[in-house]
Amino acid sequence: MKRNAYLIPVALLGIVLAGCAGNSSNDDTLKVGLECNYAPFNWTESSANDYTLPIANHAGSYADGYDIQIAKLLAEKTGKKVEIVQTVWESLVPDLQSGSINCIIAGMTDTEEREKSIDFTNEYYRSELVLVTKKDVADAQKSALDKDAFKAFVNGKQIESQNQTLTDDIIGSVFVSFGAIHNTPVSSFALAATDVVNGSAFAMTAEFPVAESIVASNPSLGIVHLDQTILGDNLKDLGVSIGVKKSSALKSSLNDALASISQDTRTTLMEGALTRSSGK
Repeated sequence: MKRNAYLIPVALLGIVLAGCAGNSSNDDTLKVGLECNYAPFNWTESSANDYTLPIANHAGSYADGYDIQIAKLLAEKTGKKVEIVQTVWESLVPDLQSGSINCIIAGMTDTEEREKSIDFTNEYYRSELVLVTKKDVADAQKSALDKDAFKAFVNGKQIESQNQTLTDDIIGSVFVSFGAIHNTPVSSFALAATDVVNGSAFAMTAEFPVAESIVASNPSLGIVHLDQTILGDNLKDLGVSIGVKKSSALKSSLNDALASISQDTRTTLMEGALTRSSGK
């Protein structure tokens, strides 16, 4: 994939770090919560560059990825500052509810269950669910698996993903009905990939860009596509949205800003993030 030429310098956008003393209720700051460990959506760098933003609660660490580039654009379009707060996946929703962050830009999918706790903006990226498995196994699959081929592929096989993610929920709610074995979820997609490499899992579930990043740094792995209708009407369109507090006015302003970011720009930003995240 060609290197991203769509550079968004931090200085050009006028984005400054709000600092750890910032209050998430301030109207002039997007206090963004994310893992900084979910390439190509977000990851951690040890030094600053034109793509990164400082991680407020980890001095000397910097965040890069598609989510960071979207946060920069949103800050520019809403006239706000942006502050990046790193936390574990399981803490994102509680942190939003408590007010220690005021938005989640972390590759999170809007689901009915999550909507009970928080609100979501419109999508800022649309993807598909895929399987990551051994390269020789993946190479043997010439096209996306239909229902019959999918059942033969996963029946009796151990499939896993990261804990408390939609990609893990799908194993339990969909894959097991095709005969798959739902492995105990692990704490990160990187650990799930390691389990596939060492054979303790046959495959892992992931969004396609995440799978591409994983395979780029694990040449013994490959990607298997599947007919998304297998997932059912509620899951076949896998998009990610920004989480905000219930009834927050921020939702409307972020939706307005998102509407002005073209699909071409979104595609270019993801291509660049995939290139930079290779090996993460």
